[in-house]
Amino acid sequence: MLKPQTALDRPAWIPDHIQHGWDTDPYTYQTEEESMPAGGLHGYLLAYLMELLRAPLKQRNHMLLMDVFMLYRDPQGVKRRIAPGLLFMPYRSPPPSAYDLDVEQAPRCLIEITSKESHLKDLKNNVSLYSSLGVSTYLVIDAVTPTGQPREPIELHLWRLIGERPRAQQADRDGYFILPEMGLKMIAEGQRIRLINRVTGEALCDTETLSSALEEARQSSQAAEQRARLAEMEVTRLKALLKQQ
Repeated sequence: MLKPQTALDRPAWIPDHIQHGWDTDPYTYQTEEESMPAGGLHGYLLAYLMELLRAPLKQRNHMLLMDVFMLYRDPQGVKRRIAPGLLFMPYRSPPPSAYDLDVEQAPRCLIEITSKESHLKDLKNNVSLYSSLGVSTYLVIDAVTPTGQPREPIELHLWRLIGERPRAQQADRDGYFILPEMGLKMIAEGQRIRLINRVTGEALCDTETLSSALEEARQSSQAAEQRARLAEMEVTRLKALLKQQ
């Protein structure tokens, strides 16, 4: 159910020293601790998932927003902001510059990828925060240790809102975590994330995989054409020999 639009008030991200003429844009004032993480394995995996999921989600009329501020109200009604790694929402063009829970439904799914600075927040604090906001599914891809090292293997953690409480979910017997909102299953294999279609069992491929497959198909086609030419030449040679006899 959509929340009614509230009257203009002072968001929590406005610095205390600004008393007049402050800007309501959530991107205007960013403190160091609120700055969105970029680069490294965290940024690589975010971009990788966006690439994998863009087309299949669009086919289902959904999309992902990456590192976009989600605006919410704390228990005292003060407006605050947080930037989940990936926010799952119905497809919209152009996409919103911020996702405001005063006017939008709570996202059905949020995805975080750990970084050195966000490890505790992603795996503990955000579980209760996101569930209190009505987020039904919360997935954490634990790819970076608290010391900033790549985790081997990557660990996946999934919570679902059951009633009013988040419940940790287990992988299925094959090690996959089910994401019914997206029609997908996810598994971590070493330091890679693998996604497959729940219905067809088809694996989602990134650009590198598709390029490799296309190159392999091209080389196979060229080899087949070469064999056909050699066979044709051999037939021509044999016909010439028969005529000489």
